[in-house]
Amino acid sequence: MKFHLLISILFYTLLSCTAAPRETPVPLLEFKPGMIDKKLYKGKIKDGKHWKDKRGENVVILTQTGIYWSNVYDATRGAKIFAYHFIKTGEDSFKEIWKISEVVEECAFEVKCDFFSNSLSITDLDNDGIAEVGFVLTKGCKAEAGPEEKKLVFYEGKELYTIKGTTTVVKGTEKLGGEKVVEKRFEAAPEEFLEFANKQWNKFGVSKAVK
Repeated sequence: MKFHLLISILFYTLLSCTAAPRETPVPLLEFKPGMIDKKLYKGKIKDGKHWKDKRGENVVILTQTGIYWSNVYDATRGAKIFAYHFIKTGEDSFKEIWKISEVVEECAFEVKCDFFSNSLSITDLDNDGIAEVGFVLTKGCKAEAGPEEKKLVFYEGKELYTIKGTTTVVKGTEKLGGEKVVEKRFEAAPEEFLEFANKQWNKFGVSKAVK
């Protein structure tokens, strides 16, 4: 009896230590900014990932222009950010799979248009051999400190899912912003997608107001 009890305990212990079957880690390869020809993208690279899945060798880059003058006479500025996904097609050649961009233009106040640092993720949550790509960005044009636009982008292949809203600013016991709208496309996706996206959303875009 004691022997069977011991076996049962060991069995359930092993089960508890085993990763969920739908969580497959994606082996990342070394990313080098120079591996993508500068003619294929705009701006300067802020972050990038390089990996292999069943489609082949993949590279995602996040780029930004930085703040520039939109109109010198009106003293307005702007900024743009871009995200690109490429798949390797030859020794040194890559094909664009998707591209998105965000822009703030003709802003006479403080310009913000950027990706949150360390928000770029590569996962295979549904264990289908095709990696998902996710990241979180923010943008705004404000005269005073406060919430800004916030957007989570989540791709599997060319399928795009988003969460849109605003950043959260904590001012004493008061919370400003924090709006959140989940795109309905998540309803038809594996539940792991939205679960992960919500966790990523909550990680970024919460700050304390400067006194």
